Amino acid sequence: MAKASAFKAPSPDVFRPARRSWLRPSAYGLSRLSVAIAAVIIALVLIFTVSALAVANLRATVTDAVTQSLLVQADAAVAALTQPANGPSPLAALDADADEDEGATSQLRRRLAIVLEGSTTTARLFRGDGERAGDTTADATPAPAPTRNGVASFIWSALSPLWMGFNGPAEPPEEATHDAFPEVVSALAGVKQAIVRQGANGEILISVAAPIPGDPGAVAGALQLRSAPGAVSAVVAEREVALVGLFLLFCLIAIASSVVLAATLTRPIRRLAGAADRIRKGGASTPMPELSDGGEIGELSRVLHDMTRALYGRIDAIEAFAGEVAHELKNPLTSLRSAVETLPLARNEAARTKLLDVIQHDVRRIDRLISDISDASKLDAELNRYRYERLDLLDLLEAVVAAQAEIGRERGQSVELVIRGNAAPNDFEIFGNDSRLSQVFTNLIDNARSFTPDGRRVVITAQRFAGFIEAVVDDEGPGIAEDSLERIFERFYTDRSAQRAFGDNSGLGLAISRQIIEAHNGEIFAENRYRTTLGPDRDVAGARFTVRLPAD
Repeated sequence: MAKASAFKAPSPDVFRPARRSWLRPSAYGLSRLSVAIAAVIIALVLIFTVSALAVANLRATVTDAVTQSLLVQADAAVAALTQPANGPSPLAALDADADEDEGATSQLRRRLAIVLEGSTTTARLFRGDGERAGDTTADATPAPAPTRNGVASFIWSALSPLWMGFNGPAEPPEEATHDAFPEVVSALAGVKQAIVRQGANGEILISVAAPIPGDPGAVAGALQLRSAPGAVSAVVAEREVALVGLFLLFCLIAIASSVVLAATLTRPIRRLAGAADRIRKGGASTPMPELSDGGEIGELSRVLHDMTRALYGRIDAIEAFAGEVAHELKNPLTSLRSAVETLPLARNEAARTKLLDVIQHDVRRIDRLISDISDASKLDAELNRYRYERLDLLDLLEAVVAAQAEIGRERGQSVELVIRGNAAPNDFEIFGNDSRLSQVFTNLIDNARSFTPDGRRVVITAQRFAGFIEAVVDDEGPGIAEDSLERIFERFYTDRSAQRAFGDNSGLGLAISRQIIEAHNGEIFAENRYRTTLGPDRDVAGARFTVRLPAD
């Protein structure tokens, strides 16, 4: 029978649509950050350009300027036509009742040519009855064609619908009578008027008609001036093309600056990311690099550098702690094993009882070690998670001293609390973890009692200073060896007293106390008290433990 092949489920990536590589910025050597920066800058420039075009309103501005120019030209032309001169008056050519006067017509055209010389404006003359008396369209100077490069031509063709979209009255045909021109009708009635029209190709055309005065109180005719094709649209287009070209230039600058800026930002970030990846793969205790950048990225690198150094310090501390735990557990286990192996060989009941006592003692010692080790291992995480609260250290000390004084009565010891200075009600307020601080002072007072002979006393002194609160625990024991004043805060270090049997102390109490006090930004240290400091042989009066905590 053939063996059925196992079905292998396809990877989820099989059903995931493939991302097109050409859409990724990395395909063009760009980072996502550079694309984002360029997009933001281009959007801002685009908003600025559109706003500038809207505020400028170039078409209306240029239209008004051309209209004003035509009005000025119309006034100048009318003044030239009505100016007295030797020979036939040019106004005779506008007299509808008189035969056409060749001299007057020639004089009329010559004066118009002088006024409109070099201008692309065209002029039409109408008699008082509305008949056309002259037209300079054929003699007008043609408007120069604008010169544009490839980019300007592209912009012109793309944006021409914007400035060719004027929706106004259409320009009448060339052969139209004066009735088709409302401004001419108004001028023959004695009112000067300007009107904006749309040419056949969408161009904006402006026409101005002014009355030509004849006899007093009469109108001899009308003069119509028209802007040349492109006088408005070409100017508007040229200016808008310049603005759009400037926008494109800004876009190129934005892209280039975004690439440079992104490279400036991403290079140190990629360096930090590479260092983090090496650390993840096992970087042989290599911390994050400290960048020389003086900005936020440099500050970030320094923080990450300090963080990784602290993490490596924690790792080393955990490794050392694990070794110390193994060493401390090995001693009672070796003793326990020896007692268990010897128990069957015991020859009498006394030996058997002694071995059972040893076994029970070692079991209690192991249980105490495991409890203290568990407490020490959870302490750091607990202090980091716990939210400190406002508390009165004096109330805490009073509670701890009362409990220890009750225990000390069994040996005739007295535990006293002394407050120095004139303390106000809130002078001893701090921020902290009350249960852990109670553990510290309970441990210190309990140690002090263990080294203090029966019938003697332990004194706890509290005092408020300018920026901190000091609590001192004094005993009347043998003191501490000078070379052990700092070692007693090491884990599993023990200095047995006469009142405590071997193995009754795990050696973690002072180490835990220092860890708790340092987590509260305080300090703890030990020293000896002397009855006299004169001479090489100083008389030790007892040990002193000092705790200082920042005041609220």
